Amino acid sequence: MKKEISIPLLVFRLLVWLAVVGIVFITVATLLSDYRQVLQLIISVSPGWLALIIASVLFNYVLRFAKWNYFLRLLNIEVPLRLNLWVFFSAFTMVLSPAKLGEVVKSFLLKTRLGIAVSRTAPIVMAERLTDLIGLLILCALGFSRFAFGGNTLLITGIIIFAGVWGMTRPRFWAAIDRFLGRYEILHRFQSPVRAIQASTSSLLSLRSLAISVPVSAVSWAGEGVALYLIFRAMGLDMPNLLAISIFAHAFGSIAGALSFLPGGLLVTEGAMSMFFLYVAVPGTVAVSATFLIRAVTLWFAVILGMLVFIAGHRKSDLLALQSSSDRDTSATDSQEKYNGNA
Repeated sequence: MKKEISIPLLVFRLLVWLAVVGIVFITVATLLSDYRQVLQLIISVSPGWLALIIASVLFNYVLRFAKWNYFLRLLNIEVPLRLNLWVFFSAFTMVLSPAKLGEVVKSFLLKTRLGIAVSRTAPIVMAERLTDLIGLLILCALGFSRFAFGGNTLLITGIIIFAGVWGMTRPRFWAAIDRFLGRYEILHRFQSPVRAIQASTSSLLSLRSLAISVPVSAVSWAGEGVALYLIFRAMGLDMPNLLAISIFAHAFGSIAGALSFLPGGLLVTEGAMSMFFLYVAVPGTVAVSATFLIRAVTLWFAVILGMLVFIAGHRKSDLLALQSSSDRDTSATDSQEKYNGNA
């Protein structure tokens, strides 16, 4: 039987995560640079610049919501707009999960509210992450010819992603899984959900779908790269190719963070961006300050926004869905038992 979790507990968990992230980053920043100069640069960002920076981040969210809605339509799933917005932004509470896979909470919330099977919508989260990574790779590829940085990482990532997409669109791949599940009586119950996942995946990762969703992903994540550019400009930095530097750095750091499978890509994303900033001769204090701010207005802002949206529209049953997604993200065995108990 599942334990209910309260809003205060959720808020407490959020504050703990934010405290850990803040302490770690400030510690690293202090070691790398003069913390007084870092704080001075951060404080120097005016409200006008901050509004433009947040607008660039929100531009990313708007396009990502459009992609999420497009995927729902591909599967002939109709969700009222207000509920759909609530589900989408509530999932931001799971941004700190490894590779953002905790955003599968959207599937649990849709099951709770509309009775839609998790196995039918969970592939959307997978398709979101795959198309996000492909979009980020495109942004990196556009900048790689100019900066020649991180080539091996980008090549390996590209091979893995495209091999994964190719495999998941092959009937033989799913037929092999189905045969394996059919061999053992204890696994027979998973055949129906896996077939539902296959049906959804074939639509979500079709060439037509990718031709639409991948460019949307690239443009949406470029928005957060623009936010980083605006942060640099707000701090008074002016150097050649600054916009290209900002978009490439954010995209490369995001890919590195996702591959690390650490919660929110902590330290890895920051480290990758910092190395690139040193590579292109961005001043140390400016690099540390910009890295701190871009993570604040993307990672931390997203988590806080998601929590506020969830609290504003939640029901008691939604807390169980949030707990189910959190448990599924941290323990595969335990989560599968809980999912079966709900079925």
